Amino acid sequence: MHTIQFSMRHFSTRCAVVLSVALLLASPSLFAETAPQINGTGGSSTARVFAQWNFLFTKESGIKVDFVAANSGVGIREAIAHRIDFAPTEIPLSSEELAKNELVQFPLLIGGVAVIVNIPGVPPGALSLSSILLANIFLGEIKFWNDEAIRAANPNLNLPKLPIKLVVRETPASTTLGLTSFLAKTDPTWASRIGAKDLPLWPAPTIKTATVKVMGETVKSTPGAIGYLNYDEAFRNNLAYVKLRNRAGHYLKPSQESILAAASAAGLGRTGDKIPDLINVDGQGSWPIVEVTYILVDRNPKNVERARSTLKFFFWAFMQGDAMALDTGFVPLPPGVQARNIGIFRDVHGPDNSPLDYLR
Repeated sequence: MHTIQFSMRHFSTRCAVVLSVALLLASPSLFAETAPQINGTGGSSTARVFAQWNFLFTKESGIKVDFVAANSGVGIREAIAHRIDFAPTEIPLSSEELAKNELVQFPLLIGGVAVIVNIPGVPPGALSLSSILLANIFLGEIKFWNDEAIRAANPNLNLPKLPIKLVVRETPASTTLGLTSFLAKTDPTWASRIGAKDLPLWPAPTIKTATVKVMGETVKSTPGAIGYLNYDEAFRNNLAYVKLRNRAGHYLKPSQESILAAASAAGLGRTGDKIPDLINVDGQGSWPIVEVTYILVDRNPKNVERARSTLKFFFWAFMQGDAMALDTGFVPLPPGVQARNIGIFRDVHGPDNSPLDYLR
């Protein structure tokens, strides 16, 4: 599938497209001035990539980026209160919410949600589950791993009579929203009883965890456990990820290729300002639970220098951060979307209500 190989083949194209747009606004020295530290908080899935970006960006520009990992809800709250310079969130705001709160929103990275298990003797990628089976597990209808329905879908596995233990997030989380959106979209019972929520009322007993890291650690140390987190965390920590049945009927493992295939099938970057639905999209190779990390910034910032440094940082990330994003498990945006983001930057205004000149 040639569509899933843009990140290397089109890297030079991306640079050319984004740079050609940005140079319309640029002045002779891109990072000539030092600037104060900028602060952000929000979705914890981006913590690793922000750490890598911050190291090199600070080295090149002298601007320090301080990011505190929390969750999307915290990021949205702090952005609305205008207490931070930027907030990553996998739960995008509507155009009405953005206008009401004087915020600007643009996409940053593409990621996916993986389901993980701890079943003795079952290695990563060995267990296959449909959305119906997954829904019945989280509804508490299927209670043991050797349930007849699970064994029928996995005839080659020797599944033990081991109680299933549900591990979930204790606070609103984008990964929870991704999982429940997938189940609500594909299972009528889940849709009517639970719905798509970032903090649902789970119908069965659960083990609650505070962060993505704790989620992974809890599943890994709890025989019989099932949970969910960002797919790269599953691979990085050698967790037993599950193959999920996608809309085309294929069982897939979470990967950069399957995530990008879903983003391409959903039309990300071809729908203008409309945010495409990335849950259970068409395509034989599409991973069914995909999410986009968005960034929220002030439309009319009070501290112009900090806002200028913030936009400068994200411009740098689009120009030079793709390889580091891939190393942390994210999929970079297509070149056209990155170029469009540069245009969105013009919605951030200075004191004279004109677009902020962030490249001076």
